[in-house]
Amino acid sequence: MSASQPMAEPGREQRGQAPRTQPAFERPFEHLRRVLAAHGPQLARGPLLILTHKNPDPDALGGMAGLAFLLEKAFGLETEVAADGRIFRAENLAMVRELDLEARPYEGLDLSHYSGAFLVDTQPGFGHTQVPTGVPLLGVFDHHEPPQGGMTVEVPHPDVRVGVGATSAILYEYIRDAGLELDARTATALCCGIRFDTADLSIHVTELDREAFFETFRSSDRKKLARITTPSLPPNYYRELHRSLSRARRHGPLVFGFMGRVANPESVAEMADFFRRMEGCRWSFVGGAYEDKYHLSLRTDITYAEAYPLMEQILDGEGSFGGRGPVAGGQVPLEGADDTQLRRLERRLRGRALRLVPPEEVKDSDPRFGIRLTRPS
Repeated sequence: MSASQPMAEPGREQRGQAPRTQPAFERPFEHLRRVLAAHGPQLARGPLLILTHKNPDPDALGGMAGLAFLLEKAFGLETEVAADGRIFRAENLAMVRELDLEARPYEGLDLSHYSGAFLVDTQPGFGHTQVPTGVPLLGVFDHHEPPQGGMTVEVPHPDVRVGVGATSAILYEYIRDAGLELDARTATALCCGIRFDTADLSIHVTELDREAFFETFRSSDRKKLARITTPSLPPNYYRELHRSLSRARRHGPLVFGFMGRVANPESVAEMADFFRRMEGCRWSFVGGAYEDKYHLSLRTDITYAEAYPLMEQILDGEGSFGGRGPVAGGQVPLEGADDTQLRRLERRLRGRALRLVPPEEVKDSDPRFGIRLTRPS
């Protein structure tokens, strides 16, 4: 989960329930066919609108490309993809560029132009998701835990599978069951969505994720996949990397870094991933302010701890957050551009994080890390 990914509610694994990997109805493709047939006259009025959460990540981008392919090839329906917010992370930008994933800006859309809408990789009720008004919401495709109390809008085709690793894998299943042959562009988009959300099939993986990954990889454009995975990086990336390294501190199994104000909110998640790879690090915690929010990312060695309860204790009621397994993210609203308020917030977060490290786990820092050890005052 990156800094821009959905702030999901606690997963079923935190509630002691088995994650759901099957849809709420049998034969999802046939159920979708019946829903579209029931709305047939209405669908002749205009194209279908495909939407996702703000600042889309690879799984959202791949899922939207997959749904557009499905609706157009299997049902002959016209679609348009729209997105809200900006894309910052280099891999995400490379994916859009390499695969020509066009998306209209959500702001300013004439919603009366559309006959219906779908949400991909998100659900009504999530704070980072806009549900269009005046347009029937026909379906939802997602793998995140629904918001507390359930979706805020009744949807004819709600396919939410909490246990599946990527929404792109769910859309692959529809394309497979429709008997369609993937083109290279759609296959590459779906493959990217699966590999980024499952960390190359290492976390939250089901048999569907495995099948979807290998089948889409087989049909994908390998050269474009390589360029998306290792994109060129702007100079600003290295400036923020330098600042992150200079501010990072190691405290036993914890490496944390509070970056102050950042030019790219997704650098917070990138640095959390980067620090987690340090030898001896069992969990990393990184924060940075962008515009009117303080963005947070937490990564863990899953054998050490779940990310969600750690984030819950660190925030202690401030802001919103979510996560599952080794990944969690959160946001804390900032009141204006007061740097004093920002520093106080970072001190509170640092203090709560340090209290979660048992004294017996504090070790001397290896000097080759280049990161100074801190101890509780």
